[in-house]
Amino acid sequence: GKKSPCPPPMMMGERLLLHGTLFFLMLTAACQAHDLPLSQADNEASPLCEKETESWGAIFSEERLDAWICSLIGSVMVGLSGVLPLLVIPLETGAALKSEEGSHRMKQFLSFAIGGLLGNVFLHLLPEAWAYTCSATAGEGQSFQQQKLLGLWVIIGLLTFLSLQKMFPDSGKEGSSSLISGYLNLLANTIDNFTHGLAVAASFLVSRKVGLLTTMAILLHEIPHEVGDFVILLRAGFDRWSAAKLQLSTALGGILGACFAICAQSPKGTGETIAWILPFTSGGFLYIALVNVVPDLLEEKNPWNSVQQVLLLCTGIIVMVLLSFTTE
Repeated sequence: GKKSPCPPPMMMGERLLLHGTLFFLMLTAACQAHDLPLSQADNEASPLCEKETESWGAIFSEERLDAWICSLIGSVMVGLSGVLPLLVIPLETGAALKSEEGSHRMKQFLSFAIGGLLGNVFLHLLPEAWAYTCSATAGEGQSFQQQKLLGLWVIIGLLTFLSLQKMFPDSGKEGSSSLISGYLNLLANTIDNFTHGLAVAASFLVSRKVGLLTTMAILLHEIPHEVGDFVILLRAGFDRWSAAKLQLSTALGGILGACFAICAQSPKGTGETIAWILPFTSGGFLYIALVNVVPDLLEEKNPWNSVQQVLLLCTGIIVMVLLSFTTE
C-alpha cells in the first residue's frame, strides 16, 4: 500500500514562534535556578563575576564529573522512552488511518492517550509541583498563596497554548488544526522533559542511589505517557518513523534541564524552577487533551464505539493511578 504522506513542513514564522517560546521558557528557568532576576543581570558586576568564576570552577570539577555523567545518561534514557511506542503501535497504524477501520482504531488509541494525559497532569505533574511548593513555604497563609499561584500557572499554560494555536494561519481547518496540535504537543513534551532533566540531575547531586531511583520512577511514568504523545503525532499526519524521530528530538529538553540543575548548584533554585514549569506544562497538556483531541471522540455516532472509547480513556487513567502508587 502507499505510505501516508508526511505533513507539510511548518512555515518559517511558525518554527521561529515555537522555538522562541521554548527558548524564553528555558532562559527564564535558568535565571530562576541561579536566583538571579533578569532585571538585575547587570548589577553588582565585579563581585558577581568573582563569585561566578569560583562557581563555574566547582561545576566542572572532578567531584561533579560523576553527577554530570549520570545525569546526562539518565536524561537521555528518559528521552529515549519516546521511541518505545514503535514497539506498541501496530505497523499498519500510520498507513491505514484514512480507512474507516483505521479511523476507528485511531480513536481507540486517542482515548487511551487522553486518559494518560489527564492522569499525568492530575496524578503526577500537579502533585509534584505541589510537593515542591510545600517544601519551599512555611506558614499556612504563605502556603495558600502558593496554591493560588500554582493554579495561575496552569491557566497561563493553557492560555499560552491557545494563543500559539491562534497565531498560526488556517488553524481552524481540520487538517491544519491536527498538525498544529501535534507540534504543540511536541513543545509541551519538550518542556516536560526539561523538568525531568532537572529532577534527574538534582537527584544525582544527592547520591547515585537517589538518582537511579528517580530515573526509574520517571521512566515508569513516561512510558504510557509517551504512547499517548506518539498517537497524537500520528493523528497530526506523521508516519511512524517521523513521529519517532520527533519524539526523540524532545530528549534535548531533558539534557538542557540536567545541565541547568547542575549549573544551579542549588536544590532550592531547582525546586523553585520546577514548581512553576510543572503547572505551566499541565495547562498545555490539558489544552491539547480537552480542546484538540476530545472533539474527535465527540463526533463518534456508534454507541458501542463510544463505550469502548470511554473505557479506554478510563484505562489510561487507571494505568497512571497504578504507576503513581508504584513509584511513591
